[in-house]
Amino acid sequence: MSDTDAVGDDEAVADLWDLPDPLAAAGWDDAVAESLEPYLTKGRIPARVARIEYGGIHLVTADGRRPGVGRLGRTSQLDDDRSDTPLAVGDWVATERDKSKDRLLAVAVAPRHQWLGRRDPSRELLEQVLASWCEAVLVVHALDRPLRPSRIERSIVIAHEGDVQPIVVATKADLDLPDAWQALQDEIPPGTPVVAVSKRDGRGFDELEALLPRGGTTALIGESGAGKSSIVNALVGREVLATGAVRSTDAKGRHTTTARELVPLGGGTCLLDTPGTRELGLVRDTGGLDLAFVDVVELGAQCRFADCRHNKEDGCAVLAAVAAGTLPEARRRSYLELRAEIEDLDQKREDRERRLGEGKRPRA
Repeated sequence: MSDTDAVGDDEAVADLWDLPDPLAAAGWDDAVAESLEPYLTKGRIPARVARIEYGGIHLVTADGRRPGVGRLGRTSQLDDDRSDTPLAVGDWVATERDKSKDRLLAVAVAPRHQWLGRRDPSRELLEQVLASWCEAVLVVHALDRPLRPSRIERSIVIAHEGDVQPIVVATKADLDLPDAWQALQDEIPPGTPVVAVSKRDGRGFDELEALLPRGGTTALIGESGAGKSSIVNALVGREVLATGAVRSTDAKGRHTTTARELVPLGGGTCLLDTPGTRELGLVRDTGGLDLAFVDVVELGAQCRFADCRHNKEDGCAVLAAVAAGTLPEARRRSYLELRAEIEDLDQKREDRERRLGEGKRPRA
């Protein structure tokens, strides 16, 4: 087993918010205040969503971490018909006191400036927001399991789509797997930080901590058992999130993290742990694909034809680089597959809009 059976619970996380200024610890600053100010009317107070679970939410306010409920009216939801997530962990909200119970009601949400989202598993044309108001994301991969380059590349594309800085983190570095570490490094696009860590001997955590945005929130994504909660515990300095055993046969882990959780590190710096995610479907492309494949894009600018698809065309600089061994074939293939996925979604949106348009009857 590569993860210990450390016990963490909601009470342990709640204790972390027992601070002189919890709102500042959650990242409250001038930019947040400006975004939320229009919604702080009628005595409403600001809060940040720290956790969402069945039946309620947890909010960080100036008085600490408190239970609450989301009560967003139609006019209070985000003005974005592409999103299917009216309330996400990390959101800054305006709250009112529930007159009948000792809890807060989240009644309005500030516009999201940076977020981490994926295609909604049940509604493919909409986005499900995994983490809101985050400046960076740790894409976590355990070195003791098979490398899935396409998953890492998807994570990096998703990060760039939300204007979030991706940081690739390899866990279980103490196992001394140089081939696995080199294979991971070979798949990381230029400009993306990558660091190897081990909770057993502590290596890499000083380097990782230096990469976290000061006063900002860093989310974590990765497969179950990859070591996300162990990273949070190591950076916090004590066991606050549960970690589970990993099967030695296939390196698969149990879903010990069952809800997204905001954890303070101090000075407004926070981590946002997430459960293991199996699906990371793309939603759209507003430049994230090119940022994640800058090496392919730069080669593409040298192709003979401006509309080169990097498949079979003569004078394709991408194919030439693959043949010369300077660009991995897997990178070219992944780029084409992700581009095709986005183009297919765009076509489905166009078809849907056309059907909706055809269904409208002219007024008499």
